[in-house]
Amino acid sequence: MTHDFTRPMPWQQDLWLELTTLVLQQRLSHALLFCGAQGIGKRQFVRAFAAFLACEQRSGYACGQCRSCLQLGSGTQPNVSTLSVNGLRGLALTPGGHSEQGLIHHQPESETRREIPVDSVRKLIDQLTLSAHYGSTRVALIDAAEQLSISSVNALLKTIEEPPAQTHLLLLSERAQSLLATLRSRCQRILMPRPDAATALAWLREQLGFDGSEALDAAHGAPVRALQLAQSDALAQQKVWRQLWQDVGLRRVDPLTAAASVDREQLAVHLDWALGWLSQHLRQAMLARAGAETLDATVQMLDTLLDARRRAATSANAQLLLESLLVQWLRLGARVLDSRAFAA
Repeated sequence: MTHDFTRPMPWQQDLWLELTTLVLQQRLSHALLFCGAQGIGKRQFVRAFAAFLACEQRSGYACGQCRSCLQLGSGTQPNVSTLSVNGLRGLALTPGGHSEQGLIHHQPESETRREIPVDSVRKLIDQLTLSAHYGSTRVALIDAAEQLSISSVNALLKTIEEPPAQTHLLLLSERAQSLLATLRSRCQRILMPRPDAATALAWLREQLGFDGSEALDAAHGAPVRALQLAQSDALAQQKVWRQLWQDVGLRRVDPLTAAASVDREQLAVHLDWALGWLSQHLRQAMLARAGAETLDATVQMLDTLLDARRRAATSANAQLLLESLLVQWLRLGARVLDSRAFAA
């Protein structure tokens, strides 16, 4: 089953009603910062909300039939754009979120793609200051706002402080605390809801046609991420990684050999998985009232992983980074894995 990208997820209905009511009452803030964990449906919500804002015949949702909605289906709606490390593009209501055949307003050089470049932001500002092609609303979605460079944030601040009429800026972030305070303070913060397990499992079964509990566990309760795992080989890959870390932690495999077995192209994904895996264990260990030694070792390893994740975003040597990480895990892993609360 495919999701209707003009609609929010079932667990987002209350927030949807709250925000769309503010729109209809003309009381919506012009700059919103949508925050929340990975894989809970933030992007789907914001794309649907952008379509609602631009719709010419909106009621409870975007109508899906007007000129704006039809153009959003192909990424050619000139009044709705999405800004990311990939540049400035026309937003499209497709699973990918943008269309390669849609409007490409600015394409950054490949070497700049670790952050959103200031040139793309300036192009967006130019667009927002022009008159709308039709209708009266312009919408800009800024995906992964924590990737805005300092120059990009500074260029954007004046537009946020003095926005053109009928302009909406929708920022998304999984790490809102890393945004510059000057940017955070000028946006209304929206905390995206996370579904309970029963709601998430029901939605997954509807999408997959079978029970998705294993994928939901692997995704730490994030249903959209669980769907991605279930529809790819990522679930099998995570099992391999989990076994690898257990073998190193229990001194069954040399950490340098283990590091060499991890695909360098998947370094960031691997580190994100490891962070989620250990974070889940820490929660379980705390609930089980594990000993101080276990908790201390787990927190130390999480700190090491967070540092590795930051370094991976730079030009750090992937092989050396993984070797250092797994050597530290060799030292701490036995204390973590010894806990009865540990989720294998």
